Amino acid sequence: MDYRAICIELFGTDDINELKKIAKKVKDNRNAGRKQKFNKKEIESIEKLLEDGMTMKAVADKFGTSRQIIDKYINRPPQKGYTMRMIYMYGPNPCTIIDVDFLNERIAIKNRTKDIMHRAFGVVEKPTWEQFEEFLTDRCFPKTRGNVKGILKDMQLDVYDPLRIVERTNGRTAEDNLWIKFKYYPQRREINANN
Repeated sequence: MDYRAICIELFGTDDINELKKIAKKVKDNRNAGRKQKFNKKEIESIEKLLEDGMTMKAVADKFGTSRQIIDKYINRPPQKGYTMRMIYMYGPNPCTIIDVDFLNERIAIKNRTKDIMHRAFGVVEKPTWEQFEEFLTDRCFPKTRGNVKGILKDMQLDVYDPLRIVERTNGRTAEDNLWIKFKYYPQRREINANN
């Protein structure tokens, strides 16, 4: 088979540089991939409805889609560096999304409710690492509680570590119906173009 003749027949040239230009042009103009179901304005509208207390199912019905699709659009994976997502819940309703970057000791939050009593940090929109640590401590039993060593042993923990305790108990306390759902993400690395 004469590939040069085929290239000339199909592309009008057999020059490698010209063929690369044609390939790049085709690649750039493909516009491949699945189209977004919702545009930015619709996503903002969905987030507002959820924040105002509409259930995920009601929002999905309103937009003629499933809860899973709505969840996919409003709960994008965290930015680079954030390896844990804590979803602060009131019953079945998400109230605050907390993305955690342990390496740089920083958090990013997104409130999903207007009710400050159900928000993880109340009226605080940009909590510090220290406020995050206080939040964790508030979601577990007191360090001064009687039989702490026995409780830790039952949890298979060696030391009083609020994060590990909250992971084991889902942050549930006897005082309220708030709890925490956890998602973990691998550390994303920079890809070196020379490798």
